[in-house]
Amino acid sequence: MQEKELYEPVRNWLYQQVGCEDVYAEVWDVDVFGTHGACNVVVELKTSLSFKLLDQAVDRVKAGVGHYVYIAIPATTARGGGETRFRGVVREIITRYGIGILTVDVPSGTAHVLRPAKFNRNAVTRRKRGLRSIREGIEVFSKDQIGGSKGGETMTSYKYTINSIKKCLREESRWHACNNDGWMTVDQILEVCETHYAKPRTSVMQILRFDANQIWCESKKVGRTCYFRYKTTLSSIDEMQRERGARREI
Repeated sequence: MQEKELYEPVRNWLYQQVGCEDVYAEVWDVDVFGTHGACNVVVELKTSLSFKLLDQAVDRVKAGVGHYVYIAIPATTARGGGETRFRGVVREIITRYGIGILTVDVPSGTAHVLRPAKFNRNAVTRRKRGLRSIREGIEVFSKDQIGGSKGGETMTSYKYTINSIKKCLREESRWHACNNDGWMTVDQILEVCETHYAKPRTSVMQILRFDANQIWCESKKVGRTCYFRYKTTLSSIDEMQRERGARREI
């Protein structure tokens, strides 16, 4: 079983049982996070109970990232519903920090509350101290992420920017909307593509010159102006090489 198999049942639980307006994944390294009014509900996923999972949850509580913090693990057929897993020091940690417990039945796609989370006052303190909210980490692609995915499987701001630019240049190479044989300046690209960069013009020019991106993007300079174009002869092998190279850059 993989962590990401727990995501859909937990996502549905946040929408249907908690009443969250929106649910996101992989925001600030948090597996799942839902918004319910002014409250943030955070859920960390793992395929088994471990001190690493508890440490993650405790960190979310101490940092005030979530008003309610849960851990989610697969349900068990063990006698007693698996509550024996939460004895001793584990119960002590969960009780002390008010961490909630969800058990996920993957075959039926359901999540059940074994122990409700307590309100985390550190989240209120965090706001009073003027620290950033996890909501500020939401990206346009955060709703489409799958919580619990491995690093290489998730979307990043860099990947999103590159994909947007690539799509823009590919479309320009087909339709020549700028009437320049598919070539576009950085300013023309930025009119179409949003980026996460503080200085988008300089940053986009730099990333398009990366060796990994030159597999699919060609450039030229006319006077003092740089132009970029999608390589229309790109083969499927080139595509695979580009993807591997982009991951290394990330």
